[in-house]
This record gives sequence, C-alpha cells and structure tokens, in this order.
Amino acid sequence: MELSVVVLAGGQGQRMGGLDKGLVAFNNRKMIEWVLDSVRPFATQLMISCNRNITDYMSLADSVVCDRIAGSLGPLAGVHAAMESMTATHLMVLPCDTPKISRAVIEQLIEVAQLHPQAIVFLKDAEFVHPLHAIVPLSLKSSLEDYLLAGGRAVRKWYYQHPVVEVPVAAVDRAGLVNINSSADLESLG
Repeated sequence: MELSVVVLAGGQGQRMGGLDKGLVAFNNRKMIEWVLDSVRPFATQLMISCNRNITDYMSLADSVVCDRIAGSLGPLAGVHAAMESMTATHLMVLPCDTPKISRAVIEQLIEVAQLHPQAIVFLKDAEFVHPLHAIVPLSLKSSLEDYLLAGGRAVRKWYYQHPVVEVPVAAVDRAGLVNINSSADLESLG
C-alpha cells in the first residue's frame, strides 16, 4: 500500500490563544516536526494542510496544501485538499497537535488498513475515538467533496457513510494520542 500523508495544521488555534499549533514549540521543536518525524518513513508523499503561515511550513514537507473549498470547513477540508494533490492510493491523516504519537501506533494503523483497503481506518482507545488519526482510500474523494459542498462538517458522520474499521490502541500507547490544545496542555505534557 502506497501512502500519501497529510498532517493537518489548518486550525485557528482558538484554545491556544490564536497561535498556530503546529508551529508552537514542544520540547524545543515545532510541534508538527515531532509528527512529521514519526510518519516520514511510511510516506511516499508528505503534505501539510494549512491555511496560514504557509511559508513557515513549506520547508518541512514535500508540499503544502490549502483548503480548496472556501468557508472554514474544518479538518475534512484539509483532507479534501490533500486528496486533490496526492499521488498514492491511500491517504494517512494525522493532526499536528499529537507530537508524542509513536511509530508503533502508525505501523498498527497501516497494518489494519492493508487488511481493509476499501475502508476508512482510524484509531480508538478505551476512552476516545481518534478520527483524525486515519487512513482514507483515495476512491472516496468525490464522496468527500459532495459531503462538504452539501454543508457536511462532522468527520465521523462522513466516515460512517462508508465501511470503517476502528483500530484499538493499547493503553501503553494512549498517551501518544493526547492532543495539545492549550497552553495548559502544553505545560502538562512538556
């Protein structure tokens, strides 16, 4: 399975005081750099989806994509933009604000996606579903575009229109999926 990868960094960072979360320092590096380093060995194409600070992101990946459908449509707009530019059959989606994600979890996600190539595969732990840690077949691009143009925004609502596989994450790996959404989160995880 060839994977294009997109790291989503298009949010407005409201809970982070308006800062661009991907560029916020975590353990002396940009938060997004930790995610990119974890996923780079698995990517045939590495993209960052962002709608601001584009030049700051350009040197970190193969390319940068911006929302192609206007209106601040949320993370699925970033997924759509990546699908418009991708070269592989499947798109791995990761958020920029989980810098502690492990390669083992990424490998687990890929292994399950290889067994279910027509499904949307995403992570789930005992407490939460992690829909932005996913692998999506390129064949669903038109469906996603139709969903967005019809006003859809909810990630899981679109996912469940298609075959899905939820990949259970072991308790030991759960800490790597914690999102850093605020300065308090940054301090507690740093």
